Amino acid sequence: MENKGQEAKPGSSFLPVLLLGGAVVLGLQLFGGGESGTNGQSPAIPQVPALDQRDQARAAGLADFTFPAGAGSRLERIDTGNHIIFLDARGARIDRLYVKSHDQLQLPDTVIERQADETGRQEHALEITRHNGMDFQFHMYFRDDAGARLGWQLADPPLNSAAFRETGRVVDEEHGLYEFVYVLPVSIGAQRLEITKIFRFYRNENFFHQLSILRNVSANEFRLTIPGTGTYADLFFRTFGDLGPAAESEDTKTKSSYTRFFYYNDSVVQRINSAGDHRSGGGCHLPFVGCRSADDSSGLYTRVVNYPDTLEFMGATSRYFFAYTEFLRDQAKPEHLPDGYIYLNPSEPTGKLAYTAVFREVRLAPAAPTSIDTGSIRDILTDDGGFVSADQGNRARIVQQQRTRRDAIIVDTRVFVGPRTSEAHQFQRPELAAADFGAEEPNPEAGNVIYANWFYAMFSGIQSGIVWIMRWLYGLVGNYGWCIILIAGVFKLLTFPLNQMQVKSMRKMSALKPEMERLNEQYGDDPQKKQQKLMELYKKHNINPAKGCLPILIQMPVFIALYSAFSESIELWHSPFILWMQDLSLPDTVATLPVVGLSLNILPLVMAVSQVLQQRFTTVATDPQQKMLMYMMPFMMLFFFWQMPSGVTLYWTVQNLIQILWQVIGNRFGKDEPVVSTPKKGGSGGKGS
Repeated sequence: MENKGQEAKPGSSFLPVLLLGGAVVLGLQLFGGGESGTNGQSPAIPQVPALDQRDQARAAGLADFTFPAGAGSRLERIDTGNHIIFLDARGARIDRLYVKSHDQLQLPDTVIERQADETGRQEHALEITRHNGMDFQFHMYFRDDAGARLGWQLADPPLNSAAFRETGRVVDEEHGLYEFVYVLPVSIGAQRLEITKIFRFYRNENFFHQLSILRNVSANEFRLTIPGTGTYADLFFRTFGDLGPAAESEDTKTKSSYTRFFYYNDSVVQRINSAGDHRSGGGCHLPFVGCRSADDSSGLYTRVVNYPDTLEFMGATSRYFFAYTEFLRDQAKPEHLPDGYIYLNPSEPTGKLAYTAVFREVRLAPAAPTSIDTGSIRDILTDDGGFVSADQGNRARIVQQQRTRRDAIIVDTRVFVGPRTSEAHQFQRPELAAADFGAEEPNPEAGNVIYANWFYAMFSGIQSGIVWIMRWLYGLVGNYGWCIILIAGVFKLLTFPLNQMQVKSMRKMSALKPEMERLNEQYGDDPQKKQQKLMELYKKHNINPAKGCLPILIQMPVFIALYSAFSESIELWHSPFILWMQDLSLPDTVATLPVVGLSLNILPLVMAVSQVLQQRFTTVATDPQQKMLMYMMPFMMLFFFWQMPSGVTLYWTVQNLIQILWQVIGNRFGKDEPVVSTPKKGGSGGKGS
């Protein structure tokens, strides 16, 4: 009886190529971020209470900020070229923030035309905060769902309705510098405090500077404690919520792109919004990747404060954009740095209930007689219109204040909002950044969230080149579908010598097919002996089966970069092609089957058929088990590609069709590859068995 379970699988060097290709595609799916499962049902999403419920919360004995409320919004419009910001004195917050098309970013016309936002259509821009804005707001007494005490402050801090007073403004169009300063007197009981908020924007930059200062202006020491207990309470600092535009598709690729991330205790923790678990890097559900479990999760919220003073930045991603707030920390004392963070566990459709930073054991010394010197955006300019050095700039001044002041918490942050590309995550004017931030380069750790995982980041250089070629081709043909087809064709031409190497290897293998079949029959029940004889046959005729794998191994880095470019490129967002393919960034779903809810995607089916045809032309198989694996491969590929962006599937399908065409031409007009035996010592060898 044949021991087929242990049988070797000779006869095809292309089968390992297919298996390797399938493994890579599977790896891209996993490491590209799939939807992580949740254990049991997610807890119910809390509802933000009406304004009158705030008074009920205060009546329960919880002290909070007392402040003058604003009567209405007072908006200031700032256009930096990269962003349009609507700054509101009510709350001293960003009411809306738009990412604009500019020289280095062309938002697709189809995306702009689909939106309902009038400002976005007029300015060829996208509102990035889901119209929730950015708060950069202190708030207090956050609790989990067990007590439900003021949990709504995670979405809408009370200070958002405060009447801040504008005390300073700089609008320097010549140098592209904009600064706004707001001040608000607040109190907690009899204790008088003051909040100062400063915003600094720069022309053509994706970064801006934000400072929030909570200062004690009383003659007594201030301790933030729970009333009647003397126990320290926590102070929180909300930056902004989930990023937009909101997802329009439920496919795995899109859903897994919406995350919140935190650089905490020297590592990036990333959480998919649609799942109930942590994610550190891609493929969280694979045990060897090293996922991080919730540190202190109970109910609706996860609280992470195990390693004080180690939260460096936190932010959010959508499929094509990311934003984060970095807490500038060089030489700063711990009291000016957050101790940890809290985030909502279940996904929340508005994106407002998201995450916040935590300051523990807040204690402020009595008011100092001098003001806090944070510099001004004017201070970074030299007399000749240049910028001062970092040691004379604003960050140096702020560091000095953070090292010496005990009567205030000085939260100094650098904020990035822009596309998920390494080019966008750079300072356009490094000398300006050094003068105001104290550094000419962004935090490289923050750049790690640009790509879905480190696997894509390895090939980012090739990806950038492919995106540039795509944009150039688009200027010629006007459709990204044709661009993908042209790239597939050009790539095949460039790899023609490698493919010819593979074809020659196949022809040699085909010439040995009778010999291989004889070995199968003769040693069918002895796989080790059969493998030994097969290797002797290869050696005798100068055949190296691994040569068939070499072309795919050489091309694999480029394919990974192509996959990343086609699946992550903002240019393909809502980009139509022809017939039923109306969005190259999504699967080409034409219908959803009732009851089961399965999407019907045409292009993966076409790809699977082309895969079958390609294997018929290129694969030599003599082993029944090998043949079975060969015909299983297209079904595996169908499974892998079912939820992939149609631009990726289109590329793979075109590659298959070109390969089939080449093989047909080669079989019709090419010559059979002679099989030459290796001469034995003392004689010469011919075509023998």
